[in-house]
Formats: sequence, C-alpha cells, structure tokens
Amino acid sequence: MGKAYSYRGFMLDPARHFLPLEEVLRLIKAASLIGLNRFHWHLTDDQGWRIEIKRYPRLTEVGSVRGESCFWGESPTENNCGFYTQQDIKRAVEFARDCGVEIVPEIEVPGHASAMLAAYTQYGCRREDARGINDAPYEYRVQTCAGVFPNLICAGREVAVAFLEGILEEICELFDGPFVHIGGDEAVKMHWRRCPDCQRRMREMGLKSENELQRWLVLRAGEFLWKRGKRPIVWNESLAGGMLPHYFVVQHWLGNDKETAAFMKEGGEVICSDADKYYINRPYHMLDARAVYETPDIPEYAKGREENLIGYECPLWGERVTNARRAQQRLFPRLAIVAARARGEKRPDTWEDCADHLRRERERLSALDLCWGEEKYWAMSPEDLEQGRREEDEKRRLPGMEEVFDVNDRIIRQDETEHFLMRIEMPHAFAMQAADVSWSELKQFAGGAEADEQNGAGELNRQIRRVLDNRARGVWADKPEEIWLDTMRCFTRFVNEHMLQYGHYGFDRGFWTVRQIEGRLYRIGEMEYELLAQDDKRLLALHIPSDAILEPERLNASVEKARAFMKEFYPEWENATITLNSWLLSPGLSALLPSESRILRFQKAFCGVQEQEDCLEAVLEWVYELPPQKRTPESLAQLKEDTYLRRAMKAYLLNGGTIRAASGTLSKKFE
Repeated sequence: MGKAYSYRGFMLDPARHFLPLEEVLRLIKAASLIGLNRFHWHLTDDQGWRIEIKRYPRLTEVGSVRGESCFWGESPTENNCGFYTQQDIKRAVEFARDCGVEIVPEIEVPGHASAMLAAYTQYGCRREDARGINDAPYEYRVQTCAGVFPNLICAGREVAVAFLEGILEEICELFDGPFVHIGGDEAVKMHWRRCPDCQRRMREMGLKSENELQRWLVLRAGEFLWKRGKRPIVWNESLAGGMLPHYFVVQHWLGNDKETAAFMKEGGEVICSDADKYYINRPYHMLDARAVYETPDIPEYAKGREENLIGYECPLWGERVTNARRAQQRLFPRLAIVAARARGEKRPDTWEDCADHLRRERERLSALDLCWGEEKYWAMSPEDLEQGRREEDEKRRLPGMEEVFDVNDRIIRQDETEHFLMRIEMPHAFAMQAADVSWSELKQFAGGAEADEQNGAGELNRQIRRVLDNRARGVWADKPEEIWLDTMRCFTRFVNEHMLQYGHYGFDRGFWTVRQIEGRLYRIGEMEYELLAQDDKRLLALHIPSDAILEPERLNASVEKARAFMKEFYPEWENATITLNSWLLSPGLSALLPSESRILRFQKAFCGVQEQEDCLEAVLEWVYELPPQKRTPESLAQLKEDTYLRRAMKAYLLNGGTIRAASGTLSKKFE
C-alpha cells in the first residue's frame, strides 16, 4: 500500500456547458464510491456564471445566458444557459456530505471574468492613454468560444474589491467545507496595464509588476476567506507574483514548477493536477487510460517534499463536454485509476491488471448507469492515436475555429509583447503607446485604443514582435535568458536616450537594433560584442553602451563571459580578435582627464591605436546628450559643465581642440 492522500478530488466545469443538478449529484455519488472525497465545482468563467448570488442578481440574469457557441465542432446550442439556485446549492452540499464528499466551490479571481463583467461592467477597469482617462466600460460579453481573454476585475478600486468580497461572503454562507477556490490562472493583464486605478494601487503598495498586483488581490481575497474559516485554493500561476501564506493551498496544473517547489519547501500544501497527466477532459487520443496508469506517483516539483503533496485532482473542463453522458465518458475509466492511486492502493503490476481492475469497478458502479469510455480507447494503438490527432487537426479547421484560434493567439501574443516591454523596463507610457499599435486591432477587447505610431512607436512594436519570434523559434531560442534580456534592454536604453536628447520618448534606432534582433550583436556584462566576418577572418567588434561602467573587474568579467559564450554558441569566434572603434580611445583625451580617470585606464588595455576622423558629433551626442540639430560647432558655448569631463571637454573644444575617433585591438586585461 502507498500513501493515502487527504485530498482526493475531481472537478466539473458547468460554466462552459451547464450540467443539470441531478447529473452532478450522480457524479458525486460515483466519485464517493471510488473513494474520492472532494468535488471541485468550477462555477464561473468567461463563458458562464452558474451560481445565484442574492445581492447581485444580474450575475445569473446576464451571466448565465449565452448564444450559439463555437467549441471545436461540438453542439453550438446544447446546455449553453442555466444556473444553480441557492436552493440547488444547499441540496448539493447536503447530498455530498451524506456521501462523504466536501464541495470546493470556485469563483475566478481576477481573470476569466467575462460573464461577471458582462453583468456588472462598472467593476472592470477604466483606461488611460495620451488623450486622458476614459471612463467608458470595455465591451464585455459572455464569451461563446474557448480561450484566454483580458477581461479582469479591477484591482485598483475598492468598490470593485468590495463587489468581489460580497460574492465570496455568500459563497462562505452556502458551502460548509473548509476550502474555497479563487482561481488565479490565465489572467492576461492588458487592461490592468492601462488602468489608472490599478497603476495607482501598484504605486501606493510598492508593487513592481502586474503579477505582484495579482498576488495582492489574491491575498486580499484569501485573507477575507481565512477570517471566515475557509482556506483559499489557487492555481499555481498565482505564485508568479511571490510567495503565498501557509493557509493557501496551490493547485498545480502547468508551468511555474520552480515556484511550486519553493512554496512546498516553505511548507505550502499542493494539489497535483498536472495538465498532461490529469486533465481528463482531454480526448483519449491525447491521454488514454494506459497513459494515466503509467504516470509516476510523484511529480518532479514535489520530489523531496512529498509530505506537502496533499493529493490529486482530475479536472474535467467543459468546453467540449456538452452534456452529462459525455462527461461520464471522459471521467471513466480514467478517474478510477487516479482514485485508486490517491487512496494509496498498490499500483497494478501491469496495464492488463489495471484494465481488469477497471472492469470490476465498472461492474460495481453499474447501478448508476454511467457511460464509460469504450475499451478500445483505454489503451490506443499508435495507428488510432495518429487517427485521433488527424481528426483533431480537422476540427481546428472547421468553420469559425480559425478565427477563434487567431483571436486567442493574438491576445496571448499581445500579452507577451507587453510583458516583455515591462521586463526590459521600457517607460510605461511609451511601452503602452507601442503596444497599442497591435492592441487596437483587437477591437472587442481594446476599448477603443487607437494606433499611435508617432515617435517610432510603430517600429518599436514591429521589432519587439520579431524579438519574441526569434526567442521562440529563431536565432535566440537556445541562448541564455540573462544575455537575451541584457541585449534587448538596448531598446529601453535608446528610448531613454531619446528622452534626454529631445525631451520626449521615442525610438529612432531601428537601423541599429536589427543586429541585436538577428543575433549579430550581444550585450554581455558591461559591453556589447558584434560578430563580424571579413573573408576568412573572424572579428568581435566591441561597442560601449552609454550605461556601461568602466570598472576593470566588470570589464574583465564581460570579456571572460563573452569568450565562454562564443565557445558554446559561435566556436569560430571563440578566439577572435576584439576590436574597438570609438572616441573613447582618442589619444586627445589624455590632455583633458586626470591619469586615474576610468577612460584613460580603459584605453591602456588596447594596442595598435590609430586615430581616425573627427568625431565631434559623437562627442556632443554621448558626452552632452544633444539631439542632431544641436550637434554643431555653434552650440559649443551652451554646453553643460556639470561634470569634470564636460567642463574639460568644453574648454578644449572652445580653444579649437579636436577629438578624433580611434581604433585599437584589445590586447590585455583592464587594470
């Protein structure tokens, strides 16, 4: 016998296709007979709100009603509408209690809120752009197709948070079990990034990202439940904003393995619902019963922390589960395999032994008249698996589905674009201007955003998309995350330099950043390295970014790391000569700077230095941060004198001195 887990559950999702109460009760009974003790009831989502809340009647009046739907070729009209009255809920709670099963209700926070916001639009976000604050609500509706949508409850206004707490108050009164699930998954945050109230909340609370704002809201809801004797459960994405208190339970389904492992290391309790092993809404050709049987008992993130794995749950998401018979067919026999594991029963020695056990279970439950999956699907042949995949591909091409996938792909891509701009610390206002270039095309969700391509925002948008494409499947796909991000922060540096020179944000270096995008120029530590090939000769052209710190330790570390990087990814450049062509190598600087100057010490690492053309314009750009129209000899008298270098350089130039660029070869360590 193995370990008997305290949490042995399954989930139904009537938000997508409503399941009549009697059918729900039948499945609770079946679950109890195979040894499960938790029923996770996913009652709200983008496609439907299925529970009566007395103080907010429009949640069911509006949120439980949906028109024709588009879910992979399943019935467009079957069970799209309906909800459970509070009397239904009380009956279900009592029935489950008699069966030895506790119900875990789920109310999604903060995402998957389309149906909620279709009913109460005032609790969504406002939006802000260059024209000011727009108080008009976004276009909310109960969604009719699958996907991830940007409709989130506003985390910035207390009235919206109070609305959420009012819902949770009634949930606590209706359900007597110890757990309440508050979601926390797939919350794409385009609305939050543009919301003046959410951004104000972040500033007031010292939050660095929208993920941290989600954690704040989840904590607020979790504390509300904890004070009422309930433990909150969240999907594991909620850990992206930081650790959660001990009274939270995390339900792990996808990604964030390190965060889940860290939560468990701190004593946090976790439910395993890994999507590729326990999502039994999946067709059998994606996860047959034999694959469930072969799944290891302990997931990787729980190894060494097994005592904090409190159990397993099999979710049955409802997009393609249009009725109760289809639900039964997806649940059984796969749910019975997991139930035996969660009870701690010895794993059958072979798949054939497991199949015999399932046949006995089917016979034992025959009085419930359940529709089990046909045995031909239990352990599918390679040919049947391939046929199933072909049929799946055909469904993706059915009328209407291409648009569904396109919209969702564009939403996810938009969120990735905006998230990336935040990761490289792009100034928020300009980041949103650039992001709106593509966001405005998603008119149903964008709330009237307009494409403003001025000051290079459009070009920045297009280049960032190429950055993400090359990271996903191009030249950057195998490169270290640190070097990728450091290199791509060039976009932010150039935008900030534009502000210094012109007094407003802009992007005008698209001619230069193609080198970084296409993997020809890498920021490694303090310096950038450009791969050049001249005939059979390989060179590394050194570039010194404006934010580089010319300290020997940092510079030497950069070179050492660059050599290691080249050895791994570009062996032809491992021992390539490193050259520099810059005003920083100008011999004329020795007359302007003290001997201990970082710049003069920097110069000593180079040999074969040769002066080249006059570089007054470069000096005026990099030393004095002047825009092109002011980089003229006539502007010298107005130059700033707020640093030693600027004072000395100004005096030198006014006396007729010339600064020339110079080229040299890196020949020794920096000292």
